Amino acid sequence: MTTRYACLVTKEFPLQALLRFRPELRRKPVAVLDGEPPFEQVCSLNSPALTLGMATGMTKLEMEMFPAAVVLARSRAQELAARAALLECAGTFSPRVEDQSNDSCFICVIDITGTETLLGSPSRWAKTY
Repeated sequence: MTTRYACLVTKEFPLQALLRFRPELRRKPVAVLDGEPPFEQVCSLNSPALTLGMATGMTKLEMEMFPAAVVLARSRAQELAARAALLECAGTFSPRVEDQSNDSCFICVIDITGTETLLGSPSRWAKTY
């Protein structure tokens, strides 16, 4: 039997965890600040924010040049809750799940070996999910 793995990747995870409960902000330029005042810096942002010229590492003061942007404070609690929800979801596909996340990206590897009879072929699986 061939060993097969699937990966679930969520880039800009600090932002995605906050947008989970604020879907009205998804199309607006949004940046997330991390750190203690007055040393807060952008740690995560979305595509509309990048289009405006914002970048990771910008300071809170530099963010004032973008009045259209929504600036949010990082929430480790919401990140933990979102990570738990994603890992629980991954666990419904396989009991063998490994969290390889880092500070800015959620990454989990799922062993899908032998799931073809339940979920179909890996190529079908990738198109469906």
